[in-house]
Amino acid sequence: MATTPSTPTLGQALTRKRANPLPALLLAVGLIATVGFAILGYLESQRTEALVVLTRDIPYGQQIAAEDVSTVELPLHRPAQLAGLSDPAAVVGQYAARSLGVNDLAQPGMLMPAPPTQPVYPNGEQLGVNMVPVPFSVAALGPVSHHDRVNLGFTDATGDPALCDAAMSAAAGAEPTPQSPSSASGPALRPYACRLISSVRVLWIDGGVAYLEMTPYQAQAIWAVQAAGVQLWGERYGITSDPLPAFDRLDLGQVNSEELLAPAPTPMPREDPLEPPCIPGANGPIPGGARP
Repeated sequence: MATTPSTPTLGQALTRKRANPLPALLLAVGLIATVGFAILGYLESQRTEALVVLTRDIPYGQQIAAEDVSTVELPLHRPAQLAGLSDPAAVVGQYAARSLGVNDLAQPGMLMPAPPTQPVYPNGEQLGVNMVPVPFSVAALGPVSHHDRVNLGFTDATGDPALCDAAMSAAAGAEPTPQSPSSASGPALRPYACRLISSVRVLWIDGGVAYLEMTPYQAQAIWAVQAAGVQLWGERYGITSDPLPAFDRLDLGQVNSEELLAPAPTPMPREDPLEPPCIPGANGPIPGGARP
């Protein structure tokens, strides 16, 4: 039996399909959530935190006073480099662990609970235990900084080898060989240079004076050479360079062309390349300076 297709009535044709409200509802919820998160993010970005900031420069080792600090408001969410302390009481009374600058944020690594046990210079260099500072003329050293090492020696115009050779023998534990300066009947003695100490650390430079770190005995030797009336000299040297022999005397007649033209020796490996107070004679001439 054949079927005839059903024909929609006029009422069915005029009736419109009811739209699904779910997509519009989801869109509205998404917009509301986006706006809400944006508002929360903005409010969170406006949150601040009070941090301790320094109001003046503080040299290494100096105690921090209440008038040295203040607070500044910074965003709560900020780069890790801007981390700091929020309580001024945690900073006041502490000591600067390094040279601090005005407007620096106070951080735990900048502070130490006790002052340094050794004298400290304005650049932050600390005098080693049982060491002493010795002033030396920068004019005799050339352009140096507190990061440098220097070698020190003297020049003896009289040619008397006892000043260097006898000291070398004594340092080796041997009796010095008596030697005398030239006489009218003897051979003429040539002036010579003697390297005395090698790889001395520069602590601080103040104008034309460099303060060198030495053992008390080395300092006494420098003052003894100064008292002997001979001219001291110095030379800039590398921190990782090999220490040179002490009491190394050389006059013009000893100059050897092979050694003169030979390259510098290969540095020997060292475990610690950085290994190595009232200033005596404050009213006297500075070692290495021009003699009167």
